[in-house]
Amino acid sequence: MDLQRAMLDELMGADRNLTEEERKDYKEITWDSKEVCAYYMARFCPHDLFVNTKSDIGPCDRVHDPKLKERNLPSAIFEKSPRHDAYLAKFEAELAQRCEKLVMELDRRVRRGRERLAQGDEPMPPPPLSADKSERLSMVEEKIKNLLVQVETLGEVGKVDEAQALMKKVDELNAEKALIQCQNDKVLVVPQEKKMALCEICGSFLVANDVAERTQSHITGKQHIGYGMVRDYITEYKVSEVNFTV
Repeated sequence: MDLQRAMLDELMGADRNLTEEERKDYKEITWDSKEVCAYYMARFCPHDLFVNTKSDIGPCDRVHDPKLKERNLPSAIFEKSPRHDAYLAKFEAELAQRCEKLVMELDRRVRRGRERLAQGDEPMPPPPLSADKSERLSMVEEKIKNLLVQVETLGEVGKVDEAQALMKKVDELNAEKALIQCQNDKVLVVPQEKKMALCEICGSFLVANDVAERTQSHITGKQHIGYGMVRDYITEYKVSEVNFTV
């Protein structure tokens, strides 16, 4: 949609839908206008990466206009400018500084998260539970499943204490499940203690050794992908700076 709009602007002018009165005050935006987002011109704008996540940094107050940088448009204004290389270096440096600030703030949260996890590292011993009929086993398993979903949700929004409290309930239910299995002459399955883990990429709290579906959901989530792009860009930028100075 943005590319189609940009091509129409290219052919008919960005003021094509304005009235005669509106055209009097209209100012054409060019790639070097102060209203244009330098981050967007360099590669991507961080404001676009985390929309509707807990890391949302709000909308960008600068212009994101595809026609200013898209190579497959007829004019490709920025690409053809003799000032392209100098300004691209400037835009990339500004984006690198913004990304580094984001990562510094995130890494502080990650350090605090590690400390909070370390404080709650001791597992709660499961209390002895009374026996129930064998059909209760499925009810206990359903409770465990629902609690793990809640833990995942709390971890994503950084509510570690609440998530840790729910994990203690999960441990208790796992102990009850093992007891039911044992008293129903089934193979005793030692409950696997589930702990919280911290994603080093995006700082989200997760269930350690969680099921593959939820792990995949996290990896493909907007926040994880966004911080991955930010970290990758910083690495790429530093490498290019080193190669430039050699």
